[in-house]
Amino acid sequence: MTNTTTTSIVSSGKGMTRREMLKGLGFGLGVTVLVSGCVMPAPSEDPRLPPPGTPDLSPFLDGVMAGDPAPDGALIWTRVEPTLGAADVAVLWTVAEDAAFTSIRAAGLVTATASEGHAVTVPVTGLDPHSWYYYRFEAADQSGTQVASRVGRLRTAPAAGSSPDRMRFAFASCQQINDSWFNAHAAAAAEPDLDFFMHLGDYVYVSDTNTLSREDYRQTYQRWRKQPLLRDLHAALPTVAMWDDGEFYNGISKTGPADRLTAAKQAWFEAFPVNDPGGLQAYRRFGWGDLVDLSMIDVRAYRDDPIENISYTDNGGAYDPSRSTLGAEQYEWFTQGLASSEAAWRIIGNPYNISPWKLVNLEFLRALRPDLPPNAGIYAPNEAWDDYLQERRDLLQFLIDQGVSDTIFASGHTHTALVSELRVDYDRPSTPVAAFDFCTGSMTADPDPRKSFLGDLPEDVAEEVLRAAERIVLNSNKPALRHINLIDQGYTVVDITPEETLVTIRNIDTTNPDAEAVDGARFRVRKGSQRIEVLPTPTHKGSFA
Repeated sequence: MTNTTTTSIVSSGKGMTRREMLKGLGFGLGVTVLVSGCVMPAPSEDPRLPPPGTPDLSPFLDGVMAGDPAPDGALIWTRVEPTLGAADVAVLWTVAEDAAFTSIRAAGLVTATASEGHAVTVPVTGLDPHSWYYYRFEAADQSGTQVASRVGRLRTAPAAGSSPDRMRFAFASCQQINDSWFNAHAAAAAEPDLDFFMHLGDYVYVSDTNTLSREDYRQTYQRWRKQPLLRDLHAALPTVAMWDDGEFYNGISKTGPADRLTAAKQAWFEAFPVNDPGGLQAYRRFGWGDLVDLSMIDVRAYRDDPIENISYTDNGGAYDPSRSTLGAEQYEWFTQGLASSEAAWRIIGNPYNISPWKLVNLEFLRALRPDLPPNAGIYAPNEAWDDYLQERRDLLQFLIDQGVSDTIFASGHTHTALVSELRVDYDRPSTPVAAFDFCTGSMTADPDPRKSFLGDLPEDVAEEVLRAAERIVLNSNKPALRHINLIDQGYTVVDITPEETLVTIRNIDTTNPDAEAVDGARFRVRKGSQRIEVLPTPTHKGSFA
């Protein structure tokens, strides 16, 4: 699925001028470029971020993205609007050491074709590890004038075997287009020193009944990319993406319509800087020196159908050992990668929560019902690992048996912040912790639950009712669940060093365009620890165990 350049050049490492680049690509030196839609910062300005709301003029209406950092390069992406009647469009891409593009490190030509929706994903190689670069694209607009895109930033990973002292990233999921502002995106773009932004899916929300063809899915992504603050975020930070069900249809599983699943996958690969190794496979792994091994797992495309009955009181259904959310091939790839990892930490991009989420814990009935299965209860109907209880138990037991520690899941999908310590038997505090799960809230708001569910109550009273519900859920999920927030939106920042991982849930009022992000909750996991530490914050939101 990844487009490759038909012509490319890479500098020796010292950089080259634009004149040298054009000559190397075979252009005449009389080529001129009108740089519109691309604001070059003055040398005295901080070039880290494009100015907020920078327009992406035709032919680059969908903006630019970099993704999937590697030690020697990354992927860069854009989509072009073709000139009238043109089936294919020639696109020039350039990567430089500086935002003014005076020291060019790599460049090339790629063809944007109609068959790929005029989207291009370019693998850039030959760059230095652990470094930031700038990139842009150039193509002809409707008048035939050569126009440059805005400038984006790309990041390379540390070299294999190196020992970086830090990795810092933000992750999020679930961005609906509704009455919310995309101000969480602006806040994430402004976070200091992030290496990349991880999006865990529900990037778009398609129509369950009307989004059917590849072109339907393409148009959905194009609708979302009209959000200027979303484009700003992608230009500012590399993106590491994974799909959830919003990119397919509600409740997707491997048994869905084959043509529709293929169309959705093809459109997703067109829309993100992600390589497809073959077979439209989205799960993949990255290294960050000897500090982090990062696995992005696909919990949707290979899974068995979800469970409709949320009351788990017998050994069928979710306890069936043959049921899987990963599928046998991915499960083998995932577990063997975890077992062979020699990094200080293992981070897993996981589109839906692996932490248990019981509404009612039925363990109190065990004296009367000794036939109850492990962890009996009434679970939240949110389509997650709770539908695959035995696979989750097997995975966590594998981590314990193999001595795989310091493993953290970064999860999404719930629209609710959940923080949990993961045990094979999560109702038994005496059993060991195998891993940790930090599930982020949504980036934009659902209808405010204080108004949509409890609209007859004053807002402050409705909020207290929801906080009381949080405490009930905490009590039903002892000792696993450490934090829950049913109300607030935002994203999560993860700061990793060899000694500890700090996790900050950042909340923002998405109904107020002038709102700023605040620390809703902060946590620490020390290397080798069996416990999540809750750190104080004056602006805490939600409920804590």
